[in-house]
Amino acid sequence: MTAAEKSFIGLAAQSAKDTPNTTDADFVYFLFRNAGVAPQNVIIPLDTEVGGGAMLRDMVKVGVTSGGTMDFIPRPASLGWLLFGALGDVDTTDNLDGSYTHDFTLDSTDQFAAPYFTVRSAPGFLLGEQFQDSRVANLAINFAGARFVDGAYTIIGGLPKTVSTATWTPATYVDDGPQFLGPTSDPIELPTGTAIKVLSGSFVIGMNIPLDEQWVIGSYTPDDFDINQRTMVITFNVKITDAALYKKMMYDPDGGSDWTASLFQEGDIKLNLESPDEAATGVPYALDVNLNTTDDNCIWSAAPIALRAGRQVIMSVTGVVTNVNTGDPITISLTNQEDGYTLPT
Repeated sequence: MTAAEKSFIGLAAQSAKDTPNTTDADFVYFLFRNAGVAPQNVIIPLDTEVGGGAMLRDMVKVGVTSGGTMDFIPRPASLGWLLFGALGDVDTTDNLDGSYTHDFTLDSTDQFAAPYFTVRSAPGFLLGEQFQDSRVANLAINFAGARFVDGAYTIIGGLPKTVSTATWTPATYVDDGPQFLGPTSDPIELPTGTAIKVLSGSFVIGMNIPLDEQWVIGSYTPDDFDINQRTMVITFNVKITDAALYKKMMYDPDGGSDWTASLFQEGDIKLNLESPDEAATGVPYALDVNLNTTDDNCIWSAAPIALRAGRQVIMSVTGVVTNVNTGDPITISLTNQEDGYTLPT
């Protein structure tokens, strides 16, 4: 029997498009709960034509992409590569105590920039697959009380290829590091200084990478994987103990009783996830999501409260992050023991 646990999926940054990374030591491999990364063949039937008979006459393979989605529990080291892929830029600070803080933002000169990755997959370690020119298309981080933080990411990439695994040493580079945990994380505040009782939530970064205008004559693979837009959404499921937040989101952002045509905009929030393990003495592994407090660039809304017999009153809150005129619309800070995330040369 071939066990799924014999499988490996990993990625490494590329120096440029069309330059797959084959250096084993550059790869990081993920522990994951469920994933499927594979070639995505584009197959079309022959057109129906008069005189062709009652049955489908043939099918043709006309193109291929690669990629898939992974459900996993994020670790501080490998999560940095996914954040780099999702946001496009990173600045690292040495904390001089054995820990490092990495600030992931949009690229200041090109908000659409993002690195390319080479993805490796070994299903059951029966064969090796390589998918070049891959990009992070979606990254979701989910958090809840009394649980580990978990997440999912989606990769979309180019030419697939079967390769030898003779030089692969995934067990050496698999990231089995510490996990983020709901109870050890800081209480969520909206705005900062006003704690809200969040039962669960998520933040999701999505990249719009349409392929309909990337199929060019003379190639079986897309010309590129350009990012046309990014979306960033934060959701909270909040235990309601008073009406203040509900009124601001449903009626008046200033807390008045009358309905107004104004939206509740607030970028001053505290969303901090921590591990019970330390990156340095007194410094936990941590993940912080920071918005632009100058422009208050998150628009918040609430779904109508559903009242259920015998249950707590819960409100679902959604924040959509918007762009800003100056500065960074979002900064995600990650504290770990990695000294940096750089592209190979």
